[in-house]
Amino acid sequence: MTPYPLDPVAATGPLRLVLCAFPTEEAAGAAVEASVGARLAACASRWPIQSTFWWKGSVERGAEVLVLFKTAPKHVGALFALLARLHPYEVPEILEIDVPRVHPPYLRYVAATIDVHAPPLPWGGGSVAATRRGSRRAPAARRPGRTPAPRRRRSR
Repeated sequence: MTPYPLDPVAATGPLRLVLCAFPTEEAAGAAVEASVGARLAACASRWPIQSTFWWKGSVERGAEVLVLFKTAPKHVGALFALLARLHPYEVPEILEIDVPRVHPPYLRYVAATIDVHAPPLPWGGGSVAATRRGSRRAPAARRPGRTPAPRRRRSR
């Protein structure tokens, strides 16, 4: 039994980042093209990195390409499956990060790119849970007005 949960725990943000390290630029590029082409990710960013890790009893070092995929929560499972299928490693590093706040125009871009037939996001695509002092709340996030108490009957 593993001490680490396999299912997401309280992931509530409107956007997910999926990280995956590849051994070569070619392997990373193929995964990026496949995921963006299938609309499982709106976009992906790549960086060359130096990795150090334990593998089969010894410490290994090597150059890799880290890819950061930006996607919607409902596409994470399909993106994981695609990356696992395309990845050349025996045990690929595929990680999900929940993003609780996103700049509303960027969130609208991601939603429009991945879900072309989806209805527009409510409240302009922003999160109504997190507001700052002095900023306007979305209409649905406002406190409801007071309801009057029932009238009391006066006894005579």
